[in-house]
Amino acid sequence: MRRLRLAVLTLVALLSAATARAEVPELAFGVLNQQSPSATAERWNPILAYLTERTGVPLRMRMGPTVERTNAMMAAGEFDLVFTNHNFRPEYDNLGFRVIARWGGEPSRAAFAVLADSPFASLGELQGRRVAFPSAQAFLGHAVPTVALKQAGVAVEIAFAGNQEGALAQLKARRVDAAAVNSRFAESYAVREGLSLRTVHVSEPFPDLAIIAHDRLPRDTVTRLRQALLGMAADPAAAEILKRAGCPGFATAEDADYDQVRAVYRAAAQ
Repeated sequence: MRRLRLAVLTLVALLSAATARAEVPELAFGVLNQQSPSATAERWNPILAYLTERTGVPLRMRMGPTVERTNAMMAAGEFDLVFTNHNFRPEYDNLGFRVIARWGGEPSRAAFAVLADSPFASLGELQGRRVAFPSAQAFLGHAVPTVALKQAGVAVEIAFAGNQEGALAQLKARRVDAAAVNSRFAESYAVREGLSLRTVHVSEPFPDLAIIAHDRLPRDTVTRLRQALLGMAADPAAAEILKRAGCPGFATAEDADYDQVRAVYRAAAQ
């Protein structure tokens, strides 16, 4: 009888815990289109599963088929959290998002990449040449390169490729003379594709993409997610997840860290 009572109590406890978890609303975690949706899901779903397990907050990855659609979803309030830096564009100033962390590691730089056997050795030599950009809304893939071209007095033929992977694929296929991308992404792409690249221009450093949370989220929820993100790099249970994602972990960040990003977006629009 005692064993039966213990089994019943255990079952009740498990059901109560499951019910409590079910009552926690699922949050939509938007991810910027840097890669294809399948590659993005392969990188982010294990991270979100880890965060869900650690915090008890269910997270589900969402993104549009294009950068423009993902940004529109963000503007419409369809995301509770987003991994992006497009929110720092002037038209998104009042969406109600706040930075809670950023992709860790060294700062990011924009680069004009060319094939190793390319005849071009400087930004000025790209005058009139065809250059691939991820999208018109990209930061390192468009805003920063646009400002660099303006300052150098160089005009190029623009080819939008959808995302950074697409821009580098255009370069690999020799359909463009150069690609404007995140320098770190170019390095990882070159290794993965067995491609020899070099850069003809590299920008100043900028903080990597941020994880932003909407103001509508409860403060306790945001605090738990921030702590779990920042703790991943030191958690042995997260080591393999981060390794497979090519992620060094997440670092502390706040809105003011991205003032320079906002300034570049404004300059590129002028």
